[in-house]
Amino acid sequence: MKTLSPKSHIGKVRKASKDQKQEIQDLLMWSDDAYCRFQFREYCHFVETLTTGWLKVREQILYSPVFRGFWNNEWNARDREFLEFTDSFSKYPLDQQERVYCMTEYMLLHSHKALLEDDEFMMRYYQILKLL
Repeated sequence: MKTLSPKSHIGKVRKASKDQKQEIQDLLMWSDDAYCRFQFREYCHFVETLTTGWLKVREQILYSPVFRGFWNNEWNARDREFLEFTDSFSKYPLDQQERVYCMTEYMLLHSHKALLEDDEFMMRYYQILKLL
């Protein structure tokens, strides 16, 4: 795979995504594995829900680098939104009650069920489907 300069636009975006992912992991006290498992589980649930009974379509979407890129970009946008929300908490680390509250909010923000009800997200999803 071609290595991108950290000074390129894509390099800067990747670094920012990595940094915000680490900030969320620190905030929620999640390991890298826990974060990635949650993201992948929601990805699979979303695709499975939309393609029930259409195995070939499911595989086409599930293994599409275009769709995975879309999913990651959307996820990163919601992560930025979440971090803006957590700026209202004045102290780090959070106490147990605040962490549970933040974790609940984070999981709801990324829930495949919530995304299925989000008209703007679904409009972007249908636009990506045209590219597959």
